[in-house]
Amino acid sequence: MEWNVLYDDFNAKKITTYNIFDHGYFLEDCKFIASKNIEKREEFAEEIRKLLSYYFWSKCEWEIIVSEWPPSKRNVEKKISVYDQIMINWDRFIDYLLNNIEELKK
Repeated sequence: MEWNVLYDDFNAKKITTYNIFDHGYFLEDCKFIASKNIEKREEFAEEIRKLLSYYFWSKCEWEIIVSEWPPSKRNVEKKISVYDQIMINWDRFIDYLLNNIEELKK
C-alpha cells in the first residue's frame, strides 16, 4: 500500500514524501477496520477519517507550511497537515482503500 504526502523530515532537514502506510500503528488500525467487513462506504470512510484525525491531524510533526513562490509582500502562507493533504483527495483515497481491501486484510 502506498499513499504519499509531503512531510518535513526534521532529522534530514528537508521536505520529503512520506508513505502514510509506513506509519506502523496507522497501517495496523487500517487493517483492523478492513477486517470488520463494513458494508457501507460511508461508514467505512467515517472510521478511516477518525483514524486519520487521530494520527495525523493538528500535530506539529505532521504539519508543513506552504507559501507562495516567488515571495512577495503579501507573504501568503498556510499550515497543512498530513490529514489536510489526504482530505484534498478524500474520495480517491477511500476508493484506493476499498480497491485494495483484500491486501489490507492480510
